[in-house]
Amino acid sequence: MNKGFTLIEMLISTAIFAVIIVSFIGILVVVLQIQAQSSSSVAVNQESQVLLQKMQYYVESASIINIPTSTVTSTLQFSVASSSLDPSYIKLSSGTVYLQQTGSGPLLALTSPKVTVSNLSFTRNANPPGHDAVSISFTMAYNTTNMAQAFSQLFQSTVEHVSAATFDTGVFTSSGNLPLGTSGALWTPINGVINFSGSNVGVGSGVTSPAEQLSVGGGVQLVSGSSAPTCNSTIRGTLWFYSPGGSTKDSLQLCAANASGTVGWQTVY
Repeated sequence: MNKGFTLIEMLISTAIFAVIIVSFIGILVVVLQIQAQSSSSVAVNQESQVLLQKMQYYVESASIINIPTSTVTSTLQFSVASSSLDPSYIKLSSGTVYLQQTGSGPLLALTSPKVTVSNLSFTRNANPPGHDAVSISFTMAYNTTNMAQAFSQLFQSTVEHVSAATFDTGVFTSSGNLPLGTSGALWTPINGVINFSGSNVGVGSGVTSPAEQLSVGGGVQLVSGSSAPTCNSTIRGTLWFYSPGGSTKDSLQLCAANASGTVGWQTVY
């Protein structure tokens, strides 16, 4: 006689099957979460490397980095050789990093909608006599409302500014946008004052209206060695000053042509 399953046996079998199914579902959920976070992590890392490479290019190729040293700023301003693109900016707006060439130029996105960026900052670090460097810091997150895919990471990098300043057009003052060479246009890049009046150049804070091609305020000091260079037509017009020291008389000579047209050292003092 055939004997079927009892009710208790069926309940036990159903319970065991349910436990196995729930376990498999739990494992599947964990695997899907890991896969989702992994894809988010890959996207964030890829986007961050692209952004860092772009910012590295702009820092290295910039003529001048126009941000103060040792000061954290949210916008990187830099000059480029082409006046039509100068100055340029890298800035953050609504989670997207943009490049703006000239103050009125369009915003060019440097990051894709896949990610959002926050806490973007730049710091210029002086390193005399070497090149300045720009420290870059930002947080990048995967752009999603699904908590299972949420992923963010802090990125920091330092880029050395290796390009020298080059200009395709005239050089202009920082205030007033006056071209150097215009009367009254002051340029103070190295803790001094260079003043231009037409083709005349004045050096020194007291020389505001140079009357000669070169006017120097505060005096000019010439220091030369005991051996004078060869005086010829190449260095004609050169002064050579020699001070042996002590109570011995100093000497000052000028490389110039005499009455017969012969170029040689002429004693001035």
